Order: sequence, then C-alpha cells, then structure tokens
Amino acid sequence: MNKLSIGDKAPDFTMKDLKGVDIKLSYYQNKKVILSFFRFATCPFCTVRFARLVQEAQHYSDNGVYIIAVFESGPDYIKKYINNQDINFPIIADPEGKLYSQYGVKKSVLGIMLGMMRLPTLMKAMFSSGYKMAKPDSSMRRIPADFLIDQEQTIIDSYYGKDIGDHIPFKRIDQIFVNDATSNLRNEI
Repeated sequence: MNKLSIGDKAPDFTMKDLKGVDIKLSYYQNKKVILSFFRFATCPFCTVRFARLVQEAQHYSDNGVYIIAVFESGPDYIKKYINNQDINFPIIADPEGKLYSQYGVKKSVLGIMLGMMRLPTLMKAMFSSGYKMAKPDSSMRRIPADFLIDQEQTIIDSYYGKDIGDHIPFKRIDQIFVNDATSNLRNEI
C-alpha cells in the first residue's frame, strides 16, 4: 500500500495485543488515537522512544488520547524485552507486517545509514537506561511511522520516519491533540 496522507480514512484492523485482547481501531471511534509503529523490540532507537512514550502515556490519557503501539517482533520477544514496564496501552505484535503494509510503513537501506548519524545520542541514551543488546527478530530495514487519528477515524497527521530512529516529535503531538498552554510549556522544559 502507498503512504497514507492527512485526510485519509485510517484503515481499520483487528489484531490481538500482548494480553490476548482483540484491538480493533473502530473500537476507538469518537476517540483520539496515536498509532505508533516501531521496528523490532530490541531496536535501540525504538527502546529509547518507547520508554519515552510510556512516560508520556499518562499525559495523553489525561487529555483523552489513546495510544496503540505496534512492533514487527513476535509476542514472546516483545514480552521478554519490553513488557516488564508498567504500560497502560495496547502493544500489538505484527511479525508478518500486515499492519505495516496496510499503513504503508516501508523498509529502507538508506534509512539505516541515515539513522547511524544519530548514534552518539543513541549511545548516551542506551547506556543511561541499561539497554542490553540482543539479536533482532525482524527486518533491520524497517522505518518507524506514527499516525494521529481523530474521532472520525481520519488521519490528521501521518509521520513516516526518514530513518530508523525518526518518530513524530512529542511537541507536534501535543500541538495537534492537546493544544493548550500547559503542553507548550511542558515541552520547553
């Protein structure tokens, strides 16, 4: 599938989360959703971003925004490396890449090379968080993507990463979904 754009209808899906619960996008009708596609569970860039998303989850929940995270890893792999955190949003394992295809999330060798320029920042974050290296269980070439979906299930922002460490900035999510003075101040600190 081609990339999705602002104004497109978000493709509905039904997938099980790590707890075995059916997650269907249409269940979130009349709600705001951040649909965030990661690479594999031990991707160092994704580990850092995912930890920050977990930190921000309460802020978004307080503002009526729901999060759904998708990893290209298998469920056991995700549980082993990610699920030891206190997470209050669904995580979907998509090792076959079905959702990635539905949402036009691509793979790119150039994206790997561009991501390597982020290495100094990544190394600092990895060492401060106690990251442990492990073999990837899915494509090294997958590039992350994020979609902001409104109450009518319309994409109001589609963010396709330029490289393996590129996700939508939290400030941009706040400007679209939270849009208040508190969120702008919070992002400046």
